[in-house]
Amino acid sequence: MSETIGERIRRYVLDSSDEDLQRLLSIAELSAEPTRTAFRKIGMKPGWRVIDCGCGPLGALAVMAEMVGSTGRVVGIDFSEPAVQRARSIASTLGLDNVEVRVGDVHDLDGQTLGGAFDVAYTRLFLVHQRDPAQTMQRIAALLRPGGWIIAHEPLRSPPPRSSPPLDALTTYWELLNDMVERLGAPQGSVDGLARVARDVGLDVVETSGFFQIVAPEQGFDLHASTIAAAKSRAIESGVGSGAEIDALERALRAASDGGYDWVTTPFFLALTLRTPLSD
Repeated sequence: MSETIGERIRRYVLDSSDEDLQRLLSIAELSAEPTRTAFRKIGMKPGWRVIDCGCGPLGALAVMAEMVGSTGRVVGIDFSEPAVQRARSIASTLGLDNVEVRVGDVHDLDGQTLGGAFDVAYTRLFLVHQRDPAQTMQRIAALLRPGGWIIAHEPLRSPPPRSSPPLDALTTYWELLNDMVERLGAPQGSVDGLARVARDVGLDVVETSGFFQIVAPEQGFDLHASTIAAAKSRAIESGVGSGAEIDALERALRAASDGGYDWVTTPFFLALTLRTPLSD
């Protein structure tokens, strides 16, 4: 029996000596099941053309590659060249031959440049950063065929991630991250209103739901700590906290992974299934 991509990811997590690669693959596998579930609901099948908008260093590329198969095509787009180089390296490591990753801004793309219209577009932790979510949704929709799908998984500001027993540093860190995103240009509470925005730009809202995941403390707290560490320079730039404050938050989150906690959650994600209108 051939090895699944999920099994391949877990093997590389264990075998790789690259700590950053291990972290990225762990995050990808943690978020994989909600993504698979959303894709199954819309009937994603082999041969489809799909695009991950703001894919970062891996995003949903592995899940998409598995579901559309060798006859399908997966495109990842990210404006960050280092992230794209990383995604290309990981795709090569995992043998994702049906994946192409490009440097670009979704707002500047057109279907012809990418070889034609897509069946599905996916976003995760992408719309939350946009200065004008309506414009971004319109640009993504323009890349799709009539009746094409947008799956959006975007984190809500409230409720923050939780743990048992509660850890104040989780709430503090999550508020700081959201303050940073808003100071850097995203509208306040933009994720809460995404369904309304989608309707306003002419998309059909097929389903609105939400999810979070419960994670073992040693993994969950480490991922939260890594997130605040990665955001440190931008957080300082935006004025939401000093380097010392951010370092203290990171230490508190990492310390929580050493014991005394039963579980920790991911952020709570708003899950939207949207569809472009069918042709008359």
